[in-house]
Amino acid sequence: MKSIQALRERAYALSNAMSKMLAAAGDKAWPKDQQAAYDAMNEQFEEVKNEIETMEAEANGQKPRASGKPSKAGAASSEEDLPALRTPDEFHNHYCRRAGNQASQLDRQSNINIADFMRGVANMQTTPAVRNALSEGTDSAGGFTVPNIVMPEILSALVPNSSLLQAGAAISPQEDGAKSFVLPGIQTLPTAAWRSENGAVAESDPVFRALTATPRSLAVMFKISRELLADSAGMHQALLQVIGQAFAKEMDRVGLRGSGTAPEPRGISNTAGIQSVTNGTNGASLATLRYGNLLTGIQSILTADAPMPTAAIMSPRTRVGLATLADTLFQPLAAPPLVRDLQLLTSSQIPNNLTTGTSTDCTEIYMGDFSQVRFVLRENLSVQLLQEAYASTGQLAFIAHMRLDVLVPYAAGLAVVTGVRP
Repeated sequence: MKSIQALRERAYALSNAMSKMLAAAGDKAWPKDQQAAYDAMNEQFEEVKNEIETMEAEANGQKPRASGKPSKAGAASSEEDLPALRTPDEFHNHYCRRAGNQASQLDRQSNINIADFMRGVANMQTTPAVRNALSEGTDSAGGFTVPNIVMPEILSALVPNSSLLQAGAAISPQEDGAKSFVLPGIQTLPTAAWRSENGAVAESDPVFRALTATPRSLAVMFKISRELLADSAGMHQALLQVIGQAFAKEMDRVGLRGSGTAPEPRGISNTAGIQSVTNGTNGASLATLRYGNLLTGIQSILTADAPMPTAAIMSPRTRVGLATLADTLFQPLAAPPLVRDLQLLTSSQIPNNLTTGTSTDCTEIYMGDFSQVRFVLRENLSVQLLQEAYASTGQLAFIAHMRLDVLVPYAAGLAVVTGVRP
């Protein structure tokens, strides 16, 4: 059996190796083999960290956290353990419940915010509450898990920066630490049929399919001067904006258009069973289509007996294009009642240069009741300080890590409109 000291040394070695890779790469994109090497090290690091936490808990006479190993079925599978959180109040209530009966811990951490936490990670002057949190949340390799009391404000910062979250998609923190999580998805709706006395019951297509969420690692690195972090009174909101925007924009991109090829989760457009609305071989102009695409998308969803769409997500070009539509008197063109009821949202993560036939200026529109979409979050955000990367310039570099996946339980309830030209 490995000693806890050996595990800590292994965790430090892995963390140091990953930090050097990130510092060496700078702003350059990684080739696939280098990305795979980093992901493999990060996976090893997470396993070692779980072992350390388990051994520490046992040494303190506490109940160990789940090891992260799959259950007999291969993954955790209780839907009750996967809440759907959408509002600041829900985030706050969830993380308070996660702390359980540790009322004293919540009291000690009640004055922590993200700026104070980052100062503590950087070994700068901070509050006693932060020092307590850091002593309880260390990952033994220079990185620290954001305490429960800070997580609600981070998740709340994601919502206004994410079109999917604004449209009703939920964040589902994973409770038991398993590497994967299985939920039932609706493949097709069953068909009921009348039967005579003693008659056979008509068969229908399979109804459910297994959805396996395997949270992937998402990281962002940012730099800040030591003086600014120490002295700026507005650093709290600035950090929330930076972290919230960085993660939310990529969550939108992968939630809408993720390829599903590791390490990238699969998004809506690449999920089997999504309703598809096309605009001919080479696409069609928005000036010609007007609101027709949105109406066709609504029809395709309702024809599948799915709930009435509540939102449409499109590129800013499309949203402005709809606003500039005019009638024969050159007045703004009124949207049909069905469209007026939709929440029209924009995402810069939807490109305007997609190819449809011979057209290379096409874009997409996503429609549906997005409350069924879930971002499965495996664990709290973690923050790591890069000790030496920018020391010569007096800057501090941080890496924020998040692990998540995307689930679409009822694909037929969503539609993707393609081939939309300006």
